[in-house]
Amino acid sequence: MIKIKSTFYPFSVVSHEKKVVLVYGLKNLIETKLFLSQSDDGLSFKNKYEIQLLLESGKRKRLVDCDALCFFAYGKQAYLAFEQIVRGKRQILIAQSDDMLNFIVKKQATDLAGMYPVVSNHKYKKNFLAYYGDKSIRVAASDNLTDWHTTSALLPTRNDFFDDGALLHVISSVIVDRGILVLYDARSDQKNSHRIKIGCAMFSFDKPYAPIWRSQVPIWEETAEKRKHKVRFLGCVIVAESLHIYWSSLENEFFVKTINLASSGLIAAKKTRLLKRHLSNPILKPLAANKWEQDATFNPAAVYLEDKIHLLYRAIGENGVSVLGYAASNDGILVNERLNYPVFSLAQNLKIFKNKPAIASPYVSGGSWAGCEDPRATVIGKRIYVTYVFFDGCNPPGVALTSISVADFLNKNWNWKRPKLISKVGEIQKNWMIFPEKINGKYAILHSITPKISIEYVDSLDREGITIESMKKAGVDEHRWDNIVRGAGAPPLLTKYGWLVLYHAMDKRDPNKYKVGAMILDYSDPTKILHRCNYPILEPTAHYENHGAKAGVVYVCGAVIKENTLFVYYGGADSVVCVATENVDEFLKELTQTVPHVSAKPALLEIINN
Repeated sequence: MIKIKSTFYPFSVVSHEKKVVLVYGLKNLIETKLFLSQSDDGLSFKNKYEIQLLLESGKRKRLVDCDALCFFAYGKQAYLAFEQIVRGKRQILIAQSDDMLNFIVKKQATDLAGMYPVVSNHKYKKNFLAYYGDKSIRVAASDNLTDWHTTSALLPTRNDFFDDGALLHVISSVIVDRGILVLYDARSDQKNSHRIKIGCAMFSFDKPYAPIWRSQVPIWEETAEKRKHKVRFLGCVIVAESLHIYWSSLENEFFVKTINLASSGLIAAKKTRLLKRHLSNPILKPLAANKWEQDATFNPAAVYLEDKIHLLYRAIGENGVSVLGYAASNDGILVNERLNYPVFSLAQNLKIFKNKPAIASPYVSGGSWAGCEDPRATVIGKRIYVTYVFFDGCNPPGVALTSISVADFLNKNWNWKRPKLISKVGEIQKNWMIFPEKINGKYAILHSITPKISIEYVDSLDREGITIESMKKAGVDEHRWDNIVRGAGAPPLLTKYGWLVLYHAMDKRDPNKYKVGAMILDYSDPTKILHRCNYPILEPTAHYENHGAKAGVVYVCGAVIKENTLFVYYGGADSVVCVATENVDEFLKELTQTVPHVSAKPALLEIINN
């Protein structure tokens, strides 16, 4: 018996179901047999599973003379796009699998699907995407992997840059928080050049044909050894904070180049921790059909009632006035119900400043000239209390309070109690909220967290004449990330460790970005901070947090705990409603490992934190 010698031939590397998958062939004179191996870290591939190509009849299909194969996935489905020569003609076939081992050849595609890598784990309006390039990067879309529609040039080469005069060969496209990261080889002569130059660009999820960022310098540049320089790129994946780029030589040697994402500038040096954005973000966008919310929908309050999460969101329409809309979700993510009219509006606020002098104010917030802004909702007994920023377009914005019975709220009978201003007239005040239960026999209103926690205790939230003077000063923690604290976010949540409070802050060293922090306050005396996160738990890195009315903003107004999951609702770029989640036990475990905040002695804090 003659043993036929086989040659190792790597085809494709992609991330699928939290594993890095390598698809390769063992080629001989008769056919190519396909195999896959998996890796947790993207560096060490283990196991060896043979891939079966089957016709729809169930008969095994042989793979002959295959030099190009692309592996990609969407959901639980895995796909192979590969080429074959039939009667001297080149064909591109698509095979589909539920288990990554048995692929059924289902259709023939145009050349595009086999020549260029399809974006894994992402669709745009039910279409697969494939980025490719020559003298410019383009994108193609297909809903069936057979017929592809291409764009015109999106990213041409640039004079006096590293890709000047180059052929832009797309290596791979990877989904990241901000968008679709496309990596491309930018050598002027890719077959003979020893100099590897890898550039990248970011495209929007909502507009995959619209670049939102492009590298000014290569993220990887080096002169390859002679035996390696004729490279065939196989794909790239992200594992933790590392980008792995895979390639092979003409001798089919298998290589990987690892790039630290933070040092390359592809992600922030400090990784956002604790909260995970949901892939469905934004979960609520403006509706052009409704004039009252056609420009922006953001900064929602949230309450959990009758196994449903209810949102009161700020909306801005064609008249530039902020009103409150209503939406609800059964699972906390998918919006199952949304009313086509505002449930609370400026008309219900007109008497707040009655008999008070008007003071000219140039104030504009989030694109709004007047109205009801940034609600916070708290359920106490049989009533829902809502604090919000009231602005009449003349007096400086202040904090107002209204309420509604739980029964009316659930039945959508919008019988709001007449609002009243609870902040001092003439002072700009925002970010006030109410604790969900009495503390030491009194209702508690949290109105400032800088330079200290400030709480007003009242016997009744329904009485007239509540006026709170709130003093805010900058803190002294210059060394911290939150050296400019803006205010509290969602109403406090009761946990076994104390009151969980999310808040907004900025860093002077990273200006013009709203970030979210977290702290735990003492249950009986919430002016005491027991724990405070030493890093932001949410930063504006996603595309929908940087493209809108105000770039670089994540703004929390609502949070609930449902079935041991913390749901945090926030506005992205003052334009859309988003959600981030985390297991509440894991979240609190991480948060309570931080040292208590002490603002009086910054030098001592530096020693502790070091």
